[in-house]
Amino acid sequence: MRRARRLIGIACFAGVALTGPLALAQGSAAGSAPTQAGADRGVSAVPFYSSADLAQGVYRYWHLPQAEAFAARAADLAQALADHCPRAQPGERPPAELQQRWRAAAQVWDRLTGVLVGPLVERRVLHQLDFTPTRPELIERAIRSAPADAQAMERIGTPAKGLPALEWLLWSRPERLGKGPDAPACRYAVQVAAELAREAVSLREGFAAAAPAGETSEDEPDAPAQAATAMSELVNQFVGGIERLRWLNIEKPLRSAAPGKPPAFPRMAAGATAQAWAAQWEALRTLAVAPAGVAAPQPGTGLITIEHFLRGWGRHELADKLRRSIPAVDQRMRGLAPASPRQRLLDASRELSAFKRLIEAEVAPAMKINIGFSDADGD
Repeated sequence: MRRARRLIGIACFAGVALTGPLALAQGSAAGSAPTQAGADRGVSAVPFYSSADLAQGVYRYWHLPQAEAFAARAADLAQALADHCPRAQPGERPPAELQQRWRAAAQVWDRLTGVLVGPLVERRVLHQLDFTPTRPELIERAIRSAPADAQAMERIGTPAKGLPALEWLLWSRPERLGKGPDAPACRYAVQVAAELAREAVSLREGFAAAAPAGETSEDEPDAPAQAATAMSELVNQFVGGIERLRWLNIEKPLRSAAPGKPPAFPRMAAGATAQAWAAQWEALRTLAVAPAGVAAPQPGTGLITIEHFLRGWGRHELADKLRRSIPAVDQRMRGLAPASPRQRLLDASRELSAFKRLIEAEVAPAMKINIGFSDADGD
């Protein structure tokens, strides 16, 4: 039996002056009216959301589209490598198109894995497909073993596979992706890309099965418990995603770099570090707050953000505080790159840390979530 829905009339988006791409429009899609103090506040109806609504909305309207995009980009990359290797001349470097296809796949991957939930956690994707740091000696060993099919690839260790292995071959050893003595490396790259494409299909199918269309149902006896678990995982992994971006991908490489050596930021060989940081922040920001002027969706019809959930439960002041926290992080993340001054990189880490504390100390308790998850890979 479908749940009865109640709509809560709220005054949302207090008149706070914000700038940048996430600036709040005065009023909302439902119209606006002046308050006694003269400030404009949008008044709209926000549904009451259950934990199932939140999880289903995130799965279906964020992770599923990203998984579909990743499957398409991974297939493009695999096909391009399969076409290149038989025609390549000895010592011939791969065309720029191959590198661009890798960057396209990596960008949507970083959006998809910005917050790890459901199939991403179950399949341990960061370990399986994005193992860091890159291990060139293990890649060399895998090339010598000459795996010829999917079954043979199962015997190859994860540090020698996935996006980092392809990045190393495409940028650090591109001359080996040719015929003659270098043919084994090219054949290995084809197998790595094919495995990446297969895993991408599994992720897409996993999210499609986990995010059915329409309203959620509580007919199953264990549905409420499953929904609560999914929401808890989402919020905990949201915190984990902030920390992975802040510490593992920005501050730790910066602080651990040897004197005179550049920090070992992710995607450095491909020159895609800034792209990766931006994609990860895009995922976090998208799941945190709704775009300005976009009405709150009915359950089962669109992405339900953390802000939406708080407003649906009447926590308007906290929702406003969450929204006000975004521009400060936006400002620090905008244009951030490995060549940015050290202090600017540390400032970005500091703002991400403040954002994380807000989620841990105020948002999670308001959602009745215990924060206890700290492993960025979901193991």
